[in-house]
Amino acid sequence: MLEKYDILRQEFLSKAELFINSGTLDELKLYYKHKIESKRKLSKVTDLQTLIRLLEKRGIVSYDQIEPLRYISKKFVADPNLESKLQDYENFVKNMPQLYLCNMYQSDEVPTSSISESPSSSNLSQSTLESSAESFSHTTQTLCFEQEERNNLNDRRKLLQQTVLLQLKDRLGRSWRDVARHLNIRECEIDAIQSKYPFDLKEQSYQILRMYISQSNTEQWAINLIRALEKGRRKDLKELVEELVLR
Repeated sequence: MLEKYDILRQEFLSKAELFINSGTLDELKLYYKHKIESKRKLSKVTDLQTLIRLLEKRGIVSYDQIEPLRYISKKFVADPNLESKLQDYENFVKNMPQLYLCNMYQSDEVPTSSISESPSSSNLSQSTLESSAESFSHTTQTLCFEQEERNNLNDRRKLLQQTVLLQLKDRLGRSWRDVARHLNIRECEIDAIQSKYPFDLKEQSYQILRMYISQSNTEQWAINLIRALEKGRRKDLKELVEELVLR
């Protein structure tokens, strides 16, 4: 359950952060100010991810309470695909057996002291075993489902990264060095790629982007790339990547 929430959270951040600038972030901080009740904590919030973590610590956002994610998505993102995933997750939580939700952080074991010595103890033990077996089966199915979700998310991310890489390598041209610097790639690595492929701008672009993607954070790679393209004065490519990420 927590893993499924973590997957949703990562996907939400990867899309929503594209729409949150300093102005909208201040608007969100003001909106949740009365719930967070800490000016010091709010002053340390510099991006959406930090805000979500703070809301989680305050219990405002959790695996079974994603209303703030839906609010941010609806007000600032307006992506039907993201809205659908948030709705599907809420439906999943509502349909999850309450006993499973309550026992997420508890052991499935039943203390032997809780079973009194009586003629019915054997029947109670049998009932407990059957209940535990059913719970174990349900938990196993849930874990398998969540693992499949993670694998699908990783596959989609890799496919998107490859698509972005192939689209940019033919278009970056001589801008690749400036963009690489804004991606915090070291100058020696930039020089090494230029020396290895001295007369091939497309290959230089491909190699530097491949290096960046291989080293980047799974949640932030698209956001940082978009910012680097904007700083490198390639607004056309910035908009191209935004379109690929959000489609």
